[in-house]
Amino acid sequence: MATKQLLRRLASRSYSTSSSSNNKAIFLTEKQLQSLALDQESELVAKEISVASEHHVRSSEEADFGRKRIGCVELPKPLIHGITELVEGQDKRLVRTDALRLYDALRSTARIPKESNEDFDGSRKAKKLRNSSAKTLVEPHKLSYGPRESVAYAAGVLPSTFAAITNVMHEIAGRIADFKPRSMLDFGTGPGTAIWATRKVFKLETCVGVDLSEDMLRVAELLEESVKSKDDAAIEFKRYLGFDPKAPKTDLVVSAFTLGDIASTALQKSTIEQLWEQTGDVLVLIDRGTPIGFSNIARARQWILDLEGANAHVVAPCPHDRPCPLLFSPQAKPDDLWCHFSQRVQRPTFLMKTKHSKFNTEDSKYSYVVLRRKSRPTAAGSTMEDKAYAWPRLIQPALKKNGHVVMDVCSKEGEIQRMVIPKSQGKVPYRDARKAMWGDLFPHPSKNKVITRVSQGILDKEALE
Repeated sequence: MATKQLLRRLASRSYSTSSSSNNKAIFLTEKQLQSLALDQESELVAKEISVASEHHVRSSEEADFGRKRIGCVELPKPLIHGITELVEGQDKRLVRTDALRLYDALRSTARIPKESNEDFDGSRKAKKLRNSSAKTLVEPHKLSYGPRESVAYAAGVLPSTFAAITNVMHEIAGRIADFKPRSMLDFGTGPGTAIWATRKVFKLETCVGVDLSEDMLRVAELLEESVKSKDDAAIEFKRYLGFDPKAPKTDLVVSAFTLGDIASTALQKSTIEQLWEQTGDVLVLIDRGTPIGFSNIARARQWILDLEGANAHVVAPCPHDRPCPLLFSPQAKPDDLWCHFSQRVQRPTFLMKTKHSKFNTEDSKYSYVVLRRKSRPTAAGSTMEDKAYAWPRLIQPALKKNGHVVMDVCSKEGEIQRMVIPKSQGKVPYRDARKAMWGDLFPHPSKNKVITRVSQGILDKEALE
């Protein structure tokens, strides 16, 4: 009743004011108008407001299709619960100590330290710089994963690797509509990270996880008890990768954050070739977003393309099948500019305690390549999926200036180019450029002249060995 009285009061007030000066109005819905139950029809003048049905175009469908970002990744609650129970049974101080050792080992192999060529002049400043560099320099080393290291990996590293793999799998699902894998092989599975991430995106029937460390496999089996449900695929964990030429090949083969742990380049090459032999459709290689991790991915990519030629192509991130310009070009400086991407992940409670951090998010940096059997689709195809194979990809965050956007992209010509999208190019291209993020595909050509920052890659056998 109070609402009806208020509406009647407002209506009468609106009528009195509108009769004297036609500059005020009250907006009511049909139900509110009926609830007034006015005695006189002339007491209120009602007019229907027409709403334009024309859709206002803000961004293009092509730009939406080429977006790579998926927002902040959260670990599944059963997986968080399983890792929490795993950590609860350990000494928390030892878990943190082992996690710090893991972080030091990963940092030490991020890039090869170079000795300074500058002569030591004996000055106080030079001596201070030399002493500080000697303290921060860590000898490159790798850890073997025993029982303590395996638990520390699950508690301190798994969330970031899970986020990177999740992003790549979402991109594959969005880019390849006809790819519906039923079987999966995870080489270097560790605690089963790639399997848990892939099962969120694809409906798998069989999964095989291979890892040399028995302790890692034991952790993976413990986590499987917490994660698995009735509809999940059957998972088999084993230590060695066997190959039967008569057996059917696997639809999806994944090797995530494993290449950096292989001792030599020759062993990396033989491993990649074995994985490709078992690949029936798609091979996914992911490594850390460091200069060394990028180099491992770029070399593995070239090994497959040299092996198969036109019978294989790169789905992502490259819009071409030529040698990577950031590694094989004469202007390449992999220590300064390398192809990598970022994915944000929400830190679970166990990770915040392991890192002694108050921040509940972190960014996972990674390099990757997705290779598929059969020849590369042509950009002249009728579907947006085919056309996207020729769209350039942002390898760095865009620079948003006043009236124009500057983007460094990897182009279909096999070059690193700088594109400038001005406001005068049009509302849709300019808005798409303003909204473009690091890692996105950009569907519009540049209105201005494109600048080549890094030329096409030239194959060097010594660089591949």
